[in-house]
Order: sequence, then structure tokens, then C-alpha cells
Amino acid sequence: MDKLYVDEIKSLFLLDDFELKEKILSYHPYEISEALLELSKKERRRMYSILSPKEISYSISFLEIEDAFLLFNEMVPKYIVNIIQELDIDDAVDLMQELDESERAGYLKLMDAEHRENIKELLKYKDDTAGSIMNTEYINIDVTDTVATGMKKLLEQAVTSATIYTIYVTNKNDKLLGTLSLREMILARKNELIEEIMNKRVVSVETTKDQEEVAAIFMDYDFTSLPVVDKLNRLLGVITVDDVLDVIEEETLEDYSKFAAISDAEIDSDTETVLMGVKKRLPWLLVLSVLGFFTSTIIAQFEGTLDQIPTIALFMPMILGMAGNTGTQSLAVTVRGLNDGEFQTKASITKHLLREIGTGFMNGILIGIMLFGVTYLFLHLNHNPEAFKITQVVSLSIMLSLAVSTLSGALIPIIINSFKIDPAVASGPFVTMINDILALSVYFTLATMLIINTL
Repeated sequence: MDKLYVDEIKSLFLLDDFELKEKILSYHPYEISEALLELSKKERRRMYSILSPKEISYSISFLEIEDAFLLFNEMVPKYIVNIIQELDIDDAVDLMQELDESERAGYLKLMDAEHRENIKELLKYKDDTAGSIMNTEYINIDVTDTVATGMKKLLEQAVTSATIYTIYVTNKNDKLLGTLSLREMILARKNELIEEIMNKRVVSVETTKDQEEVAAIFMDYDFTSLPVVDKLNRLLGVITVDDVLDVIEEETLEDYSKFAAISDAEIDSDTETVLMGVKKRLPWLLVLSVLGFFTSTIIAQFEGTLDQIPTIALFMPMILGMAGNTGTQSLAVTVRGLNDGEFQTKASITKHLLREIGTGFMNGILIGIMLFGVTYLFLHLNHNPEAFKITQVVSLSIMLSLAVSTLSGALIPIIINSFKIDPAVASGPFVTMINDILALSVYFTLATMLIINTL
């Protein structure tokens, strides 16, 4: 998407303060947030002087936390605190969580009592749980209200609520009893009781629910918001779809990082250093290098086979590549199934494993047959006396390696998941290395049995 609006906003700084403010506020907050990062420090400070904390908070909410902190470094503490107080409570908590303890305490001290208590309450919840991403501003009416009374409460709460499209119905003890859509409220008769028209079957989550599971509920039910309750079913807050989109992006990036064997795949081109890149990638590379020694050990065990038939080394890259690729394919399918909750029973796991090994074996047969003629022709043209035997070994190795590697790619994440560990840690490079060991073992064992032992 072209960001012409950034250049347009930058050109506005020739205007006086009154016109500048009027023109800037005509842009969408997201566009202003993008422009803020492109402006000079002098231009940004002029923005801070003409825009109120409330006006600039809309744009701050679209920024990554690191970018927001860069701007905060240019502001006075009181202005920062007022911005945080104007943010949705969940966004405010996200910012406060990233501050060091002393700085957080300083900002909390400058806040008004209501905001301070609300933020301190949400800071208690464990990161990556429903409690940490919920918003405490929502539409709440009493089960004994009439529609007329409920509509009056709705209008009073709508100004600060995170969402107005779902109305939550509670009793005097804040126990969640039902929900109503805004449409249902508008179409209901004024004298009807809320209890008579509300939806009594409510899907909710507790504060300790993992945010990834919350995202799955949103996708399953097509929700725009979801209530968060405590163990006594008392309504504490709501999670809105925009927060879930952030969760999905965060979890996707995290899973991608694990598949790529990187501790964090997110790179900030402005702040990322060589040392930071090394820290992210070195741990996994060290683990994989240790596994690489096992691969070398396999080759060393069959050194005699290589001495007698050095030609078989020509086909090692092809067999290893095929085994690694098919294992990664199986891994991706299995992790997707685990995330979607497809493997809840032993029967479903067994069915999946049999399907995967069957797929791998069938692919191995088809590829082995296709490669048989090509391999034999290649060796025959090079006048290799063992052309037929080597071709047999290569084709059989492809068949068996693809079957074993497919099973390995499916089985490893299932085993890891059984220990309540994220299956994405069975990353592509890790599974590929395991499959290299298995494929080499199969290849050299067949070469020894079918060629060396028959010489």
C-alpha cells in the first residue's frame, strides 16, 4: 500500500498551528501513527504541543510498543501518563508491562486513582492469558432491568466501552447470566424485561485461559467479543476481536520462529544489531551442530562401504534432501492438526500416523520408480560396473526414507505435545536433522547389504 499520506502530512508543517491541527486530525489515526515515525524530532515535538493526550492516544494505540517508547522518550512524564490513561485499558496494560519496575511505579504514581487501580489489577494476570488481554470497559446491564432502563445504561456506558455490539447481563453479584446484541436491544419493546429476551447460553473464558485458546474460540464461533469471568462466573472484562488479531499475529510469528529454529524471528531494521541476531540464532545452531555430529558418526560407521563404493556418495544429497522435505511436510500438517484439536483420541492419532506413513511410502514408491531409470542411465553412461545394484539401493532408500521420515515428522510433534510443550518446537531444522540420521542409516545399511555383502 502506497503511503502517500505520510508525505501529505509532512507537507502540512508549513501551516500555522491551528490549521495544522485541523488538517492532521482529518487523517485516520493509523495514518498519523505512520507519519509520526517519519517526522523529524522537531516536527514531532510540534505535534505534541498542538495535540492533546487524548487526540494523540488514538495514534499511539496503532504503534508497536517499541515505537511508542521511542516517542515517549521525547515527551514529558505527565503528557505520557495522560496518553496512557486515554488508551483502552488493555493497550495501557501492554505498555506498562514492558516498562521496568521503577519507571512503571513512577507512571502509576502520576495517574488518577481509578486508572491506577484498574491497571494494577490487570497487571496481576499472567502474560499470554485471557486476563492479560481483556478490557474492563464494556456494556453491562442488570437482569431485572426493562429494555428502556437497559437502553439508558447502554447510552451512558457507550462512550468508554470497548464494544457496544454485545450487551452483557449480570445480577447484583456481577454473575454473568446472559447476553444481548445491540440489534436485539433496539428492536425489543421498551417495557419488556431483559431476562425475557436475553440469550442465556453464554460462551465465556476464565482469566487463566491461554490466549491461543481464546483465539481459537473466536475463530470457531465467529465472535467479535468474548466475556472473561472468574471461577464464580463473575464478569471481569471482555476480549475484543482486535485484541485477538494481535494474538494471532504474535502466535504465528512465535510458531514461525520455532519452525525456523530462531528464538525470535521479528527484526526491527532500525534497532537490530549483529549481536542481537547472533543471540537469537546461536542457541538452536549449537543444538543442531551437536545433532550434526550424529550424522557424521553414521557416515563414519560406514566408512568401509564408502571406500569400496565411493559412487554412492553422489546420491547422498538427493536422499537427504527428499527425506528432509517430506518430514517437514508431515510436520506442518501434524502441527496444524494439533493446533486445531484434531488429535484428541488414540484412534485419531493412530489414523493420522498410518495415513502419513502410507502417504510417505506411496510417494517413495512413485519417486523411486521414476528415479530408477534416470539413476541407472546416469551410472551406465559413466560405465559403472555396479550400476544396477547402486540403482536398486538408491530407489529402495528413497522408498524407505520417505516412509520413515514422514512418520518421524508426524510422530515427533505428537510426542512433544503429549508433554504439554508447544509442538512448534519440533522445528523444521530439528526434524530435518533427525531425518538425515534416519535416511543415512537406511541408505548405508542397504548399500552394505545389497552391494558389499554380494561382492
